[in-house]
Amino acid sequence: MKVSLIFYILILSLPLHAQKYSGTWQGGCFVADPSNPTSVSSSWFYLDMNVVKGIIDGKIRHESSSIDQYCLFDITGKIQENGQIEITETRLSKHSKNAQIPNKQQFLFEYDAVKGYLLGKSTDGSATITLYKAAFNILENTAHILPVHQLEQFQQDLKDGLSSPEKRKEELLSFQFKPIYFDYDKDLIKKEYEAYLLEMIRMVKSHSDLRILITGHTDSDGSDAYNIDLSKRRAAALEHFFESNGLQKSRAEIDFKGEKEPVDKNDTDSGKQKNRRVDFSFI
Repeated sequence: MKVSLIFYILILSLPLHAQKYSGTWQGGCFVADPSNPTSVSSSWFYLDMNVVKGIIDGKIRHESSSIDQYCLFDITGKIQENGQIEITETRLSKHSKNAQIPNKQQFLFEYDAVKGYLLGKSTDGSATITLYKAAFNILENTAHILPVHQLEQFQQDLKDGLSSPEKRKEELLSFQFKPIYFDYDKDLIKKEYEAYLLEMIRMVKSHSDLRILITGHTDSDGSDAYNIDLSKRRAAALEHFFESNGLQKSRAEIDFKGEKEPVDKNDTDSGKQKNRRVDFSFI
């Protein structure tokens, strides 16, 4: 018990940046073509760093995404007073036989606490880098640590505004569903709900095993048959919104209950308003 307590106290006493930054990071390095600013080449970039009292050592690996080339550099660095991470490549320690050896570079990184990425750039301005924390070993004798198509997926994740894998778990645990409401006899989605719906899309995209169930409801005005159709149209409107905003059709499913599952009484205007809704759940 005493040993466990001492270990816990030692962990808490470590500098915050040592706990946050030490470990392995992977992601993309993006380089713009000076002759064509709209063209950007990308490659895998790996960082293994150990931070002790603000001083950094470790390795960086540059890996081509198109051909079997890689270079591995030793690094040194430090955490600056403003929190930026300064890293310098010091020695080429390993490379593939056919590699074009780049010049040693310097990098500055900042940690994005909201999305959990290390955001960096080379100090000469030629490259930008986005990394996420992951458990792996920087291999010295293989052309590719991760497949090329995974880099393409990572780039798409960044375009979609997705957080790092580590942060996605936290976001899912804290995400709360809430219904959206409709005007009387309408199936139009109100503008006020769009930000919430876009966040729901981001949440589903962040987890490949998630799908969304959209369930439409109505108040009790009108016939059963009419209300079934109206609730279906409300659910379908959400399905169309999700698809038109980048969510694959297969990631959403609709259901419709008409007036059968009210959440409030239908004898007041406020109660009817609460029943004119669409609910959501993950499946």
